[in-house]
Amino acid sequence: MIIGDPKQLKHISSLPVRQDRQLLVKHDLVGGFGGWAYSVNSLFDLSSGLCRSEDIVCLRDHHRSHADIIGFSNEQFYEGRLRIATRYDRLHTIQKDQAAVHWLDVRGTVIRPSSGGALNEEEAKRVVHEIERLVLHQGYRGSIGVVSPFRAQANRIRDLVFQNDALVERLSALNFLADTVHRFQGDERDVMIFSPVVSAGFPDGAGIFLRNNPNLFNVAITRARAALVVIGDRQAAANSGVEYLARFAEYVSELGIREERDQSTPAEFGPEYPPVARPELVSDWEKLLYRALYRAGVRPVPQYDVEQYILDLALFANGRRLDIEVDGERYHRNWDGELCRRDQIRNQRLIELGWDVIRFWVYEIRDDLGGCIERITRWTTTD
Repeated sequence: MIIGDPKQLKHISSLPVRQDRQLLVKHDLVGGFGGWAYSVNSLFDLSSGLCRSEDIVCLRDHHRSHADIIGFSNEQFYEGRLRIATRYDRLHTIQKDQAAVHWLDVRGTVIRPSSGGALNEEEAKRVVHEIERLVLHQGYRGSIGVVSPFRAQANRIRDLVFQNDALVERLSALNFLADTVHRFQGDERDVMIFSPVVSAGFPDGAGIFLRNNPNLFNVAITRARAALVVIGDRQAAANSGVEYLARFAEYVSELGIREERDQSTPAEFGPEYPPVARPELVSDWEKLLYRALYRAGVRPVPQYDVEQYILDLALFANGRRLDIEVDGERYHRNWDGELCRRDQIRNQRLIELGWDVIRFWVYEIRDDLGGCIERITRWTTTD
C-alpha cells in the first residue's frame, strides 16, 4: 500500500537527472523502465501509473481543519470530493465570533533580495504584530505557524519575532514555526498565518514561480486547524495573474459576506414560499410544507445558510434553532453510502453548532402532513 497526495508537493530528490539516467543505462532499465527514474518521479507517481484505476482509493474524510479552511482547496484541487468530518469541539479557536479564515489587508512594497526570491517588509511587520496581538494581548494558547512561499520572507518574519524577548518566551510553549511551505508539508498548527508577499513591485520571476506551483499553495493554506489568517495585499492578489490566488481572494471575501449575513436577523416571509437564491434545489414538497407551517402559525426561513450548508427550512423559537430537511425525489435518486456519510457529517456539525435536526421523507409529508406539522409545532413549545 502506497499513500500519497498528487495535489501536494512532490518529493525532493538529491539525485541528479544525469546520474539517474546513467544508472538506468548501467542496469539495462532504459527500455520500459524510464518511469522508474527517481530524479523526476516519486514512488506515488510510479505506483499510480502501474495499478488499475479501481485500485486507487481516495480517502475522502477530512478531519484536520474547519470547513471554511479546507473549503477552497476542496473545490479548487479536489473537485469537491472531500467530506469535512472535523470535530469542532477539539479546535483551539481564536474567538468564537471570528471567521475561521480572514484576510488582513496590507499594501506593501516587494523587493528582490540579493539571495533571490521576494521580500515584503510591511507585510512581515504586520505578521509579527498579529502574533503579538494573539499571544501577548489576547493570551492565545494554541499552536501557531507562519508560512510563506518565499524563503526571504519567512526568514525576515522569524528575525523580527526573535527581536521580541517576551514574545519568544511565550512562543516557545506554542510550538511556533515560521518557514516555507516545504517545511510544513505533513505538519499542522491550530493557527496558521499565510504571508503571500504579492504587492507593488512583485518580480515577474516570482509570479511565474507561483503560477507554476499551485500545489505549493494548496499545502500552505491547509496546514491550519482552527484559523487561517492571510496577511497581504488583497487587491494585488486578485490582480496577480495567478489564477488560484485570485480565486482565493474572492473566496475569502465571500466568506466575509456570508458571516455578516449569518449574524443578521432572519427575515420573515409571507404565506407563499418566497423567491430564493437556489430555486433549483427546492422541491414542491418543501413548498407544501412551508405553506402548511405558515397556516399553523409557524414561521420558517427557507434556504438558510449555515457555514457550507444550505438548510431547506430553518426555524427559530425560544432561543433554539431547528433544521427541517425534506428528502425528496432528488434525494432518493442519489441515495448511496456516500450521501449517507455526508448527511451524518452534516448532522454532527449542525448539532455541534447548537441546531436540532428533523428530517422528513416525502411520503411522510404526502401521507401525514398533519403529523409532520404537529411534530414541528411540538418542538417550538419544548424547552
